[in-house]
Amino acid sequence: MTQIDMKKLEVAMKYIERIADGKNPVNNKPVEEDSVLNNPNVIRCMYFVKEVLTAVKENDGMVGGRASKPSKSPFPFECLSEFEYVDDTSIAYFMNRLKGLALDPNVRGIGTKPVTDWLKRKGYLIDVQDKYTGKLHPEATELGIDFGLYMQERISTNGQSYQIVMYSQKAQEFIAAHLEQIVNNSI
Repeated sequence: MTQIDMKKLEVAMKYIERIADGKNPVNNKPVEEDSVLNNPNVIRCMYFVKEVLTAVKENDGMVGGRASKPSKSPFPFECLSEFEYVDDTSIAYFMNRLKGLALDPNVRGIGTKPVTDWLKRKGYLIDVQDKYTGKLHPEATELGIDFGLYMQERISTNGQSYQIVMYSQKAQEFIAAHLEQIVNNSI
């Protein structure tokens, strides 16, 4: 952050205010009708600059740094009672839907990892190595299929085929009903 010279700031604010009021910034006399300083766009711009300089003044002349983001509030698990199945989907979209039930953009969502890790511990998912890329990706097991998971083929933007785990109504309803226990490893 940078400290601004407060005396220079005061002079700049005075000049900006004069221009915004349609006056010559140096001698404070009205400017001619055809002066660029009488242009409505210039006047609006000067009022904006005045607001910015006022904010700098109110911040004791400090400029820079980032505004701190408000801290996220914990996920309200009670909102999950409002869950309604829409359609089969991937885990990422499903978790976003659940976060949307909170009706608060300042809520910390629950990532996909706690759920997929739980599904792996329970034997519903396993990691399989892709034969082309060598990367690990989750795949539904027989137990997972019984749970309501299934594999769906997709095509990437570059034309490559890949598999994604889809979550049926049965799987989504179970996860929504038990998400707090899943996250807390209590089931």
